[in-house]
Amino acid sequence: MLDDCSGVSDRFYGYSRGQPCILIKLNRVINMLPGKDGQSPYVTCGAKREDSDKIGQLVYYPPNGTFNLMYYPYYGKKAQVNYTQPLVAVKFLNASLNTDISVECKINSNTLSPGSERDKFAGRVSFKLRINDK
Repeated sequence: MLDDCSGVSDRFYGYSRGQPCILIKLNRVINMLPGKDGQSPYVTCGAKREDSDKIGQLVYYPPNGTFNLMYYPYYGKKAQVNYTQPLVAVKFLNASLNTDISVECKINSNTLSPGSERDKFAGRVSFKLRINDK
């Protein structure tokens, strides 16, 4: 399912070639339903405005960064004892070298309410990516 980012064909997850795979896990969201018309939630990533020219092309695994519908809805630990949180992978194909790139990834779902004042980062993650030249 994670194809090039599964660790099977490349045990270094692309890091040794300067094309790192970043794994993104969606924490459990009780009673989160798939979107309207059975649309799966999906992940999109992008650079902050000042770094938009540095991020390069991204590839998502599974395609389009989609979480499989089998993970929804989540009813809780007692109801789903063996539940495993879903993953997607993002591969950075040609990000700029030797520079910090501010990246933000977020889940897109029309059933997930926006972050509250208490948790402004609900449904998203921000990090800096730096790929150094050899």
